[in-house]
Amino acid sequence: MKRDRIDLGGWMSVESGLDTNGRYYIGYARDMSFYFRCGKELRKFLKLPAGTASRQNLDEWLTELAMRDEQRKPKQEDNTEELLATGFGPECHLDEADPNYMTRTVI
Repeated sequence: MKRDRIDLGGWMSVESGLDTNGRYYIGYARDMSFYFRCGKELRKFLKLPAGTASRQNLDEWLTELAMRDEQRKPKQEDNTEELLATGFGPECHLDEADPNYMTRTVI
């Protein structure tokens, strides 16, 4: 998967991608690069003042990535009744009319 990238000027840029653990960021500043999992730590590393255009662009980019990640997540539907009706095991088929209802199984 291709990484997302934003150039902040002044030898600073940030790349971001997804792996099995979630979103990661690689911050490049001056002659250093660091790997981050949290956007807050990335902001501390870059040391951009809050009122600058570069900081606003970075914040907008991070929120855009977060929104894309939220849209990418599968929706969890509450279908526990369906799972219990079609599942396996004694807890899924509790029927008191069954002759083996309270019979213990010896293995």
